[in-house]
Amino acid sequence: MKIAVLLWPHSNARYFESMKKLAAAELTVMLRAVLTEVEVRPFAPGGLPMLAFDVPEWDGQMKKLLSMVSCAYAVFEVRGDALLPLMPGGQLRFGGDLSGILKYKGKTNEMFTGMLINLAVFSSDFASKFERPLCILDPMCGRGTTLFEGLRRSYDMCGIEIDKTDVGELTRFVKKYAEFNHLKHKTDAASMTVEGKNAGARTRFTLAENSAAFKEDPRTLTVTLGDTLLADKFYRGRPFHALVCDLPYGVQHESRDGQDKVSLDKLMKKALTAWKRTLLPGAGVALSFNANTLPLSAAREMLQNAGFEPLVGGAYDGLGHWVEQAITRDVAVARFPGN
Repeated sequence: MKIAVLLWPHSNARYFESMKKLAAAELTVMLRAVLTEVEVRPFAPGGLPMLAFDVPEWDGQMKKLLSMVSCAYAVFEVRGDALLPLMPGGQLRFGGDLSGILKYKGKTNEMFTGMLINLAVFSSDFASKFERPLCILDPMCGRGTTLFEGLRRSYDMCGIEIDKTDVGELTRFVKKYAEFNHLKHKTDAASMTVEGKNAGARTRFTLAENSAAFKEDPRTLTVTLGDTLLADKFYRGRPFHALVCDLPYGVQHESRDGQDKVSLDKLMKKALTAWKRTLLPGAGVALSFNANTLPLSAAREMLQNAGFEPLVGGAYDGLGHWVEQAITRDVAVARFPGN
């Protein structure tokens, strides 16, 4: 059975060319987690930008998987010259407006963020459980795009952010969004202490579409205002199946480790040690970054030195792409083997 995925259009022609390559890599990683052999190839009937592949059958698992592909606009069965609609893309638990409404300088594209989540989950030992409510951490979550995209995929999401303004904007938005869309929800807040000292504050939202779903299958979004270097103190017990982070693109970054500013490589050496202590053995990791300031080889070396297993070759080597004049973004994907 031949399946074709129509890609979501993008107004920036240069970025759209990159998106075709990224979508093929993402789809390859996702499909190979559930199928032994699969080849994703370009397909352009009538000039439509599509990706095609063959599957033994169309079942519920395949439908769920393809609904999670970040830039799938629609999915078809190919019969001869005919395209038979199977489903629209992006039919997730919560609407695209959850991650799309907030607009601000430096925001990461929602589709790219969804791709990062998929790369981490489907590269982990928990790929076969992608339909379950896995728990994912974004240790530098900003205003929450990763948290929102994970929530849309029905995952429990946790984040850490040191910027008080960003956390305030994030929590206010979630409250307003839940109220406007009549979602059943509750909010819990608590202070966070580390070694007896105040280290920040945590806000947890529990929400679902209605009262029945809230009782039977709610999702949680938790954000902690604090230093990412304290990740293992904020989230104890290795609760996370995956870690996803879009690293800051500048050269200097805030951290409360005794300095006002530190270089990204110095920050990452300390951060990765704290982050890995929050991960279950077999967890997947996807980090995106500006390759102009942090080359892919250096990112993979840092991951390896911190005890992770960088994934290389095939789809994992083709994730670099142009974003704007000063930013060429790349992605390092890894697995945490455990202690």
